[in-house]
Amino acid sequence: MSAPLVEIDDVRKSFGGNVVLDELVLEIGAGFTGLIGPNGAGKTTCLNLISGYVRPTAGDVRVRGASVVGARPQDIAARGVARTFQTPRVVSALSALENVMLGGHRHHRRGHLAELFGLGSARRQEAAVRARAHELLDRFGLADQAQEPAAAFPIGSQKIIEVARGLVNEPHLLLLDEPAAGLGAEDVEALVGGLDGYLAGGTTAVVIIEHDLKLISRLCPRVAVLHFGRIIADGPPAEVLDDAVVVEAYLGAGFATDR
Repeated sequence: MSAPLVEIDDVRKSFGGNVVLDELVLEIGAGFTGLIGPNGAGKTTCLNLISGYVRPTAGDVRVRGASVVGARPQDIAARGVARTFQTPRVVSALSALENVMLGGHRHHRRGHLAELFGLGSARRQEAAVRARAHELLDRFGLADQAQEPAAAFPIGSQKIIEVARGLVNEPHLLLLDEPAAGLGAEDVEALVGGLDGYLAGGTTAVVIIEHDLKLISRLCPRVAVLHFGRIIADGPPAEVLDDAVVVEAYLGAGFATDR
C-alpha cells in the first residue's frame, strides 16, 4: 500500500479559548476524499492547516512525508498543493485563460529574468502552460469563453475557473472548499465531469468539502465526517451516511426517512 499524501497527526487548533480541532487524526491518499460535517466543525480550518494559512496549536501535518507546520502557503504550493476557497479568488481584469495560467507557477523554472528578456525557454514554458490552461477550460466547458474577463462570469463559473487554475499546476494534492456552492445544475455537471475525467485513475489526492451529499457520493469513494473538531466516521459514503452517530450529529433525525 502506498504512503498517504497527507498525514494529520494528533492535531489541535484553538483560536483563543475556542477549540476548533481536537486531537484530529486523518490520513489522505490518492483519489477523492469527501470531508463533511456541520457548520463550525472545523472543515475549512483543516484545509487551512494543510495549505499553511493557519498553524496548529499542537500536533503535526505532513505532506508527502515532510512536515509543513510553519511553512508559508507559497512554499507548500511549490510542493504540489493547490486549493480553492469558498469565495472564488479570481483576478477580475484578467481573462479566464489568464486566470488559469496563474496557477502554472511550478512550471516556470527559468525565472523572471528569462521572462523579462524573452528567452526561448521561457516562451516555450509559457506556451505549454497556455495550452494546458486552454485544455482544462475545454474540459470544464468554458473554452469558448476563454478570452472573456473573469469579472464577466457568474460566481459558479468563477469557481470552475479557480478549480482549473488549481489543476494547471499538476498538483499532488488539490483542496476544494465547497466548489459546488452557488452552482446551477449544469455547472455542477461540468464540474463533476471535468474533475472525474481529469483525475480518474491518477495519483493526485483531492479533498472536497461540500454540503451537496449527492455530489460527494458521486465523486468520493471515501467520506470523513468532522464533528466538534474530531472525525466521527470514515469510510464509503453509503456506510457513513447510514451511520447512526452521523445522522444524529450532522444529517438530522429525518434524514434516514427522507432517503
